[in-house]
Amino acid sequence: MTLRFTQEELKNRIRSLQAHLVENKIDVAILSQSSDVFYYSGSVQPLYVVIPADNDAFALARKGLTRMRWEIEHIEIEAFSGGKDLSRIFAKRRLVGSRRVGLTLDTLSYLSTMRMMKVFPDGVPEDIAWDVRMLRAVKSESEIAIQKEAARIMAKTPDVVRQALVEGITELELSAVLESHYRLNGNGVVVPSRREGVDALGFGACSSGINSLAGTKFEGICAGAGLSPGTPYGASRDVIKQCTPIIIDFAFNLYGYIVDQTRMASIGTPDSEVLRAYDIMQEIESAIFDAMKPGAVWENIYNLAVEMASEAGFADTFMGSGTERVRFVGHGVGLELDEPPYLAFGMKYELQEGMVIAVEPKVALPGIGIVGIEDTVVVRESGVEPMTFASKDFIVA
Repeated sequence: MTLRFTQEELKNRIRSLQAHLVENKIDVAILSQSSDVFYYSGSVQPLYVVIPADNDAFALARKGLTRMRWEIEHIEIEAFSGGKDLSRIFAKRRLVGSRRVGLTLDTLSYLSTMRMMKVFPDGVPEDIAWDVRMLRAVKSESEIAIQKEAARIMAKTPDVVRQALVEGITELELSAVLESHYRLNGNGVVVPSRREGVDALGFGACSSGINSLAGTKFEGICAGAGLSPGTPYGASRDVIKQCTPIIIDFAFNLYGYIVDQTRMASIGTPDSEVLRAYDIMQEIESAIFDAMKPGAVWENIYNLAVEMASEAGFADTFMGSGTERVRFVGHGVGLELDEPPYLAFGMKYELQEGMVIAVEPKVALPGIGIVGIEDTVVVRESGVEPMTFASKDFIVA
């Protein structure tokens, strides 16, 4: 398997964005978020990728030029050191007269936005963040192949966990065993989260018992207690108690592409309430998979999951409880951990073939912990094709 995409695929991505710009009367798109830059250039090294609606795309960079020239072949690279250089480059390419300038304003700072807009005397910034993310929601077969390989590596997770689980082990020690296994098998570590005020996560959450119920501003049901208030994600140093549910919610980043998977474990058999909840979450996951066909409305699938959870007695605890509750049951994964499509409340869009989604029905059992499952699948014409295929058996050591 190779990291590099064909030049034609990269060019087609640019053409798709250009068509969108023309349709929406935007003169030029300037991309700065690493995932966006990588998607269109094949490298995360440029500071910006500039895509005019009706002219050739190019990359802008201050450093790393030698590396970029090896990684990028389909677009030109322009070196700059400051605002004067930017003005010169945009003038040379006849772009300073652009009136509608597309920027990803969900991630670009006010200072950087104002600095960039000085290049365009008559320009107005237009937020294209959602558009850019939606344009890559449907994955190519080459992208899917990378994610499938990541999922293949994750399939060994239950075996690694089962071998590591011994009495007296801490969450951190168990997490470290998994992290080492993943890292030695090619995990790129960084799992970008495109959320304001939320840092890029590391491997994921390895959390037991009530620690998995720890509150978090991260838009998820479980982030773990972490090691400190300054690093409040993932495993703690607490010893894992006997018969306590352990949630292992890890992502794997291979060549920049992510898959997401959750499995459950315990040292000794957990009580029947935990096992019943786990069985029901698997039933909900299966029902979601059956509903995930091209044309299905994202919100309708979420509503189906909520209805099933309510009928099972989890009306107040499905996908969290109280202020910790989230209103989704699945999210797209690709260059970012959390990207369209969202199987969520209020999302009226339709599924398309080639969308890759992590489906994660989970329930917060008061005083016990989070119980659930998560698998990454790709939408096909006939239904979903599983990517993650690790055994779904509750891991008991």
